[in-house]
Amino acid sequence: MGYFVLILFSAVLVFVFYRWATRKSRRRKAVLASEFPGEWRKILNDRVGFYHTLKTDEEKQRFEKLIQLFLSEKRITGIDVKIDDLTKVLVASSAIIPIFGFRDWEYQNLGEVLVFPGSIKKYKDQKSEAVTEVLGRVNPFQNDHYVTLSKPALERGFNDMADRKNVGIHEFAHMLDQADGEIDGVPEAYLPDEWVEPWRELMYRKIKSIKRGESDIDDYGATSEAEFFAVVTEYFFEKPDKLAENHPRLYALLTKIFQQNPKRRFRINFRELLNPYGKRLGRNELCPCGSGEKYKNCCLLKKQAA
Repeated sequence: MGYFVLILFSAVLVFVFYRWATRKSRRRKAVLASEFPGEWRKILNDRVGFYHTLKTDEEKQRFEKLIQLFLSEKRITGIDVKIDDLTKVLVASSAIIPIFGFRDWEYQNLGEVLVFPGSIKKYKDQKSEAVTEVLGRVNPFQNDHYVTLSKPALERGFNDMADRKNVGIHEFAHMLDQADGEIDGVPEAYLPDEWVEPWRELMYRKIKSIKRGESDIDDYGATSEAEFFAVVTEYFFEKPDKLAENHPRLYALLTKIFQQNPKRRFRINFRELLNPYGKRLGRNELCPCGSGEKYKNCCLLKKQAA
């Protein structure tokens, strides 16, 4: 009798351990088997230009499943702001776009995404009195990192997929940079060893060009090596054809880092295709800039006056 109890206890223990060890894979399997919400797909169609560049249904389905997995495993918390479907999908898209070329990769050190109703912090230059707003940041905490984002800035980043500015992609580029243990502008986790030094040398050369005013790369890219990587990542995914034309060597190295060649896919006029500034946005809909006004009374007037 005692031997039977021991066998039964051992079997139960093995079963419990198996359930614990496979909980993540079982949860993921359930997520992947679930249907992608129609409202989320509408947001992708209306707001995420990258989604439109995916040529096959298979690629779009893979993007959708990665969105589902990210949202099922990562916590997004609003700080005095509501986290609606739009915010969820745009945060997840910001995270998935840079890693779409990788297989079986995840943000292991991402603890949480915090979303703020406005700028996260403001700095005032004592000499010029110019005010600088911090719209996103990656904060280390113990063994995890927290991405903080301004909700209006996040939405603006997807308003125009050709302006080379997307705070969501920018901050998740920092998370990719951090995968080798340090946010230093050299993503060694993704670059073959033989390309690390060429990347470092090119980065320093490009930063000097920015400081001399001889580059079309945003000035913020000269702030530090880490910011250079994040800024050119925005450029790479939002205006790949222009980056390839103006900085062919830089573009070539970024294709190796991200294992993507977006220039081949970007042949779409996003201004005509996407909300919020495309032709499908209704005049009486809320303006996507976050003003709270109707589109016809806000950015439509600015667009018509331009």
